[in-house]
Amino acid sequence: MPADISGKSAVSRALTVYNDGFALVKETRKLPEFPADGVLRYLDVAQRIETESILAEGLAIREMNYEYDLVDKNKLLEKYIGKELTIIATESGKRSRYRLLSVANGLVVEDLETGEIVLDPKGQVRLPELPGGLILTPALVWHAKPPASEVVRVSYLTKGMSWETDYVISLPAESGAEEGFSLTGWMTLRNESGMTYEDAVLRVLAGEVHRAEEPEPYLVYSAIPEHSMPEPESFADYHLYTIPGTITIKDRQQKQVRLIGAEKAKGRTIYEAGPYDRNPAIFFEFDNTGKAGLGFPLPQGTVKFYRNNPADGTAEFVGEDRIGHTAKGERVRLRLGSAFDITVDSGRTSSGKEGRYDFESYMYNIRNAKDVPVTVIVRHPVHDRHWDIAESDLPAERKFSDVLLPVTVPANSGKTVHFTLWIDRSITIAGEEE
Repeated sequence: MPADISGKSAVSRALTVYNDGFALVKETRKLPEFPADGVLRYLDVAQRIETESILAEGLAIREMNYEYDLVDKNKLLEKYIGKELTIIATESGKRSRYRLLSVANGLVVEDLETGEIVLDPKGQVRLPELPGGLILTPALVWHAKPPASEVVRVSYLTKGMSWETDYVISLPAESGAEEGFSLTGWMTLRNESGMTYEDAVLRVLAGEVHRAEEPEPYLVYSAIPEHSMPEPESFADYHLYTIPGTITIKDRQQKQVRLIGAEKAKGRTIYEAGPYDRNPAIFFEFDNTGKAGLGFPLPQGTVKFYRNNPADGTAEFVGEDRIGHTAKGERVRLRLGSAFDITVDSGRTSSGKEGRYDFESYMYNIRNAKDVPVTVIVRHPVHDRHWDIAESDLPAERKFSDVLLPVTVPANSGKTVHFTLWIDRSITIAGEEE
């Protein structure tokens, strides 16, 4: 008889969950008394296990099978076709012996006393035992040699587990060029692997792990409690977060754990307007540095913004955006929406040519209906390769293919700015003059 290694014999269990919908399960279990036939059943594994990923240490395995023919009503009855079963009548409680003939469209049985064929008999069906070949949970069946160790360490990958980060940023009542904010990052874990993991050490890995692509399918025609925040650690080329203590993750459960927190971070609200914007876009920027109150790796996820309402002291939702995997020291730039009380008109005012150079002049008129002054950065794209700023009403800079021009507009007022570009369109892509 095979010996069972159940999940209850686990000495330790750990999970590493990846962004891409899979997890690494690592378990150490005590071995039972070794059976004479050398057959062991490793029970309580994920239903969506990737069987080709199994690594077993501490046991010399000659053959391994994954059995997932689980018990259900139809399978039980199919195993008993041609065999005897008992049916207890619903009203009288009389026990009668029958031979099962078919389960295709309801029960077809033969009364063993009268020889009559009975269709869909009423009553409770009793089977003498669980037929061979059916199991209660998926299992790895091993044919092994007697072990030298008292435990076996098993690792495998399973699909159906994923995690992502959801951030919440709380902003003060008034936006400004420099403002404090608090940031909380929640790790949302989803388990649809077909397995409950009790008292497991949980780690989540931030980063893109490459996996081989599955071949395209084809057809052949012939005649699957609350914790303190974890400290991130650099691991290989990724970042690993270990949740303190152990945690139980039930099958078909969504669990949230606080992953990241910063209470006195510093950032800034920025208004930007381009040539086609009627209202400037609202961005929030911060540097992921210790000086700015942060300075730790930020996994990818969705960021929701709330701003305090001075009318009653509550928080109002003011926008959301997504953040990519962001290393320490990088700048984060997120869009909240468009500014209602700031309007922009823009356009080209003149153009001309002097020798080999083209000159183009532009105007931006910005009106501020807010009770406080605002600074709007004009971000004007230039699609030519060889150009520069010839003149401007206010200090402007060229940054890559954009003109950046900060314009401070007083409260309940407006301001118009002009700038001129020189453009050399005589230079070809090859660098030769036409």
